[in-house]
Amino acid sequence: MEDKILIVSASEKSADTLAHILKHYGWNNIDFASGGMESKRVILRTIYDLIIINSPLKDSQGFDIAVDFVQNTTASVVLIAKSDIVDLIASKVEGEGVIVISKPLQQKSLLGAVRLSLAFRDRMKKLMSINIKYENKYEELRLVSRAKCTLIEKTGMTEQEAHRHIEKQAMDRRESKSIVAANIIKKYMN
Repeated sequence: MEDKILIVSASEKSADTLAHILKHYGWNNIDFASGGMESKRVILRTIYDLIIINSPLKDSQGFDIAVDFVQNTTASVVLIAKSDIVDLIASKVEGEGVIVISKPLQQKSLLGAVRLSLAFRDRMKKLMSINIKYENKYEELRLVSRAKCTLIEKTGMTEQEAHRHIEKQAMDRRESKSIVAANIIKKYMN
């Protein structure tokens, strides 16, 4: 598995235990941070698929950092909290998309949360890719429409003639319709 994981834990022993469990199941690409501020610096250098926060941290309770990571990164976040406050913390962060599990930690709970988080992360990647594809298509349609209007206005072509002109130039030049449309707009708008 090539998923990149960050474990944030004030306790080195707990971080090592978490890493040992994850490595046993094939997740070997693991980094560590001991506190919220350190983890914020680490995520500026590396893109993570999953961030596991073992709260409390040296410099925060951890739930504020968890929400920050969900809002400002593409990583899934699992927050491990003490059993006496897990419901309180869950009510604060689950609405943001943070998965909360309770201490004492059961290996099955951790593995379930990790697998679920990574599955949702993969689904989000696919949706983001589809979204980018549609944004690019929309931008192309917008440019082509604007170029057609420019051709209609500046040369007197009909809408069909302008459309055909753009398609023909794109084929002849082996360029995308977006590039041809942008060149037309640039040519006639100067």
